[in-house]
Amino acid sequence: MRKFLLVIALLGMTLRLVAADEPKALLQALKKASTPQEKADLLNYISEHYWESDPSLAVQYGLKAAKLCQKYGLQKDLGNSYNTISIGYYWQDNYTKATEYAYKSLTIRESIQDTIGLASSYNNIGNLYREQENYKKALLYFEKGLAIGRQLKKNSIISTSLGNIGTVYELTKQPQKALRLYLEVAEIDKGIGDKYELGTDYFNIGNLYMEMGKHDSALFHLRKSLLYSQETQSEVNLIYILRAMSYVHLKQKHYGKALEMAKQSLKVAQKLPSPEGIKETTMLLNEIYTATGDYPKAHHYLTLHTHYLDSLSSQNQAEAIAEINTKYETEKKEIEIKQLKAERELQKAKLAQKSNAQFAVAILFLLMAALAYVFFRGRRRMEAVNQQLSAYNQLILEKNSNIQEQANALSSQAQLLHTQKRELENLNQFKDKLFSIIAHDLRGPLISLQSLFRIMTMGTLPPEKMSCFMKDLEAQQQNTLSLLDNLLLWAKIQMKGLNIEPKEVSMQKLIQQNIQLLAPQAAQKGIVLQNQLKKDLFVIADEEMINLVFRNLISNAIKFCHRDDLVSISDTGTSPTEVIISVQDSGIGINRKNLSKLFGPNHFKGRGTANEKGSGLGLMLCKEFIQINHGSIWVESEERVGTTFYVSLPKAVAAGALQKEHSPLSGHGSMA
Repeated sequence: MRKFLLVIALLGMTLRLVAADEPKALLQALKKASTPQEKADLLNYISEHYWESDPSLAVQYGLKAAKLCQKYGLQKDLGNSYNTISIGYYWQDNYTKATEYAYKSLTIRESIQDTIGLASSYNNIGNLYREQENYKKALLYFEKGLAIGRQLKKNSIISTSLGNIGTVYELTKQPQKALRLYLEVAEIDKGIGDKYELGTDYFNIGNLYMEMGKHDSALFHLRKSLLYSQETQSEVNLIYILRAMSYVHLKQKHYGKALEMAKQSLKVAQKLPSPEGIKETTMLLNEIYTATGDYPKAHHYLTLHTHYLDSLSSQNQAEAIAEINTKYETEKKEIEIKQLKAERELQKAKLAQKSNAQFAVAILFLLMAALAYVFFRGRRRMEAVNQQLSAYNQLILEKNSNIQEQANALSSQAQLLHTQKRELENLNQFKDKLFSIIAHDLRGPLISLQSLFRIMTMGTLPPEKMSCFMKDLEAQQQNTLSLLDNLLLWAKIQMKGLNIEPKEVSMQKLIQQNIQLLAPQAAQKGIVLQNQLKKDLFVIADEEMINLVFRNLISNAIKFCHRDDLVSISDTGTSPTEVIISVQDSGIGINRKNLSKLFGPNHFKGRGTANEKGSGLGLMLCKEFIQINHGSIWVESEERVGTTFYVSLPKAVAAGALQKEHSPLSGHGSMA
């Protein structure tokens, strides 16, 4: 499914003629073509047709087109030919060759200033880097293509480039950004009236919702994709769309619908035929029948799936064996030719000897006997030498096999040592961080407390100053307690001793408790804390863990806010399966380059607006605890505007079964 999503974007810049024409019609047109230009165009169209069904054939036609273009100096068509060859290799998963021809195409298009072709090349090269998980370079080339589209005001180029950028966001776990771009692309293609691309757009949106667990939204957009793909007769697309819909129904346990969609997908894949589509869909049918308990049918489709895997493997083996056999037959024929040549020379010698006088007959017989003796003796020696050579060859093969096994073992050991080294380095960093926190962040408040006790014992401190000192001491004590909580829980995680106790938790009550706990800290800076959560908002999680998470997030928001700023906790989105809660402040914000470091073990520590210190453990623990509770956490921020942390957690299905008690913490609230 993932390969389909990427390739749809890759083909976005290509001509649509191939989608409608059959190969036979194109081949007939090729026979009638009268000019090199027409022949080159048709060869490229045929190559495009075979991208998915027979990529090796697509490469062959692309190479024919390239040869013709080189012969007649058709530079623009040569750039197109290299582009089709690149995509053919892409479908064979030969990314090295695909990248080589993509850059050849790019070089030609740059030399002739083919701007539309350049946009296509930039997007294709970006897709190849994306397949190799080099997302930084992929984005660089997609943005180049986008710049050309905006310069030329070509919505088709803008649509393709934005869609490709969206796939990078999706692959780098930024679903909200990806969704925003996919929706924008769909609006552009709707304006263009490109129904083929609309089918792709709605598939991407539906596929993303499926990965986010939003099954109803996924089905809604996949049905739209299905309608457009049926209208444009995009049979290859239908395989993946129907399979995706079947997968969503399977997740919803709608087994009847899942089975219906999967069978339709398999029918289209067998009609084309598409071995890759058959292989993937038979595996899905195996999963459906396994889920329904129909194990004979599940076994049948698993066998069919294995057959397609084995057939691909057998085909490769057959090609290798055929190559070895051809080489062997060639060498055998060369030996036979040499033997025949030697026998002919021998016959000539015999005929020459027979023409001599009769007195030489005795000598001739002696010579023949000698030659026969030498021949048979030499042949025996040759057989012995051949046997020795065969034995040596077998020994060499065995040695090579042993060496290869040893090399593989050494490689595995080296990889294991590298992993252990990296783990030890991380543990050393954690150890240094722990001792740094104990030496500075814990020792400082204790020294302040010792000094205050000494002054109080001496009795020299006036009451009004004593009150001021006590407020500072209370704030330090609160920070020290939070730090100790973080340290203890972090230590439990490192020692694998943390027990998880998930249960239904009222988020409104939990947030209100933290607001009351942190109210003194907020009051010192005149900061308003608002709890905008509803009473009936419940999640399934370990209460102690998420309590610490939101205490850290609210405390951080207070730390980086100015006087009279606002910290608001609200529900930013719910679905049947998850709840998203945001902690938003109007503080100083976070520099963009520091955003990616926030949740790591070595992220930066900054002082607050009132010079408050931090240990650097809080956000790391937040991420670990949220992931342990099957949720996720992310952040958005803008300097001098503010920061918003988002936390998603599993939604409690039977929240209404909780006791509905009216306590002093219930209801919306705000504190300053």
